[in-house]
Amino acid sequence: MAPSLLLTKMPMTPLRVMGMVVGVAVICLFLSAFRVPSKSLKLGTSLDQPPAAAAVAAAAALRAKRDTSGRTMADPSFWHTFDFQSESIPPAVVDAASKVTVITNNINIMGANTFYREAKPPAEVEPSGEVVVLLHGAAFKSANWVELNTVNLLAGMGHRVIAVDLPGYGESKQATVEDKAGYLLSLLTHLDANKPILVSPSMSGRFSIPFITQNPESLSGYVPVAPIDTKKGKAKYRELQVPTLIIYGEKDTGLGHLSRDDLSNIPTSQAVELPGARHPAYLDQTNIFHTLLYNFIKQVHAHRAVV
Repeated sequence: MAPSLLLTKMPMTPLRVMGMVVGVAVICLFLSAFRVPSKSLKLGTSLDQPPAAAAVAAAAALRAKRDTSGRTMADPSFWHTFDFQSESIPPAVVDAASKVTVITNNINIMGANTFYREAKPPAEVEPSGEVVVLLHGAAFKSANWVELNTVNLLAGMGHRVIAVDLPGYGESKQATVEDKAGYLLSLLTHLDANKPILVSPSMSGRFSIPFITQNPESLSGYVPVAPIDTKKGKAKYRELQVPTLIIYGEKDTGLGHLSRDDLSNIPTSQAVELPGARHPAYLDQTNIFHTLLYNFIKQVHAHRAVV
């Protein structure tokens, strides 16, 4: 007998009617359970996430955006291999650099009257929060960093910049201090330079080498340019996790190569040779030097945002 005829002959009691209604409801619920996930996949999984989970996902996305390497400050493989000439300095930075104001001041540190220059980002540039401290060699002083436009460019990038005349040099006429690491730590503390990137050429290694081996947690990055006294800290280099960009001139086969070989023991380091450059390599290859600083500080900043 045909199903339709069978249905017409079956008596429709209240119990059967209730059973049919319940059956239809169960089928509808079953089908809707399959439709909801497909809607979520099309519109984004955040639709089904509670507020707390969504906030965590947003934070993770921000970290991924800030740190394209997906690595941390202490990952040697990143600092060994990253191309610190991968990006050119943007024209907007060069334009902002022309609007930077450099001020001068003095501060007494451990009895040494210390002269320094300071610059901050111009009004239209968002501050990065990074501090860059520029030391100098025996034949130089803080004024040289202004003449090279280094101070202005770094401030144009959004950084606070401090260029120091070390004791006994430039405008800091006071005789040299004995505890050079202690002097540098006190200077940074008094100037409120929290975890700066430290640029240290030649003679200033007398200050930066003992400082980085005794106070590595006080730095976010280290840029030695053929500094002296690197042998004195060699025993501790392998313990350091400070991102370090070692710069030296091709023609500086003495101190440049010596400091490169010593400082390359820092696990989170990379050495870059400036072609055709002498001992003060930043004078002969200023543009490359500035490009290296731009990319290095940019990566330090990105990694700090993640850690």
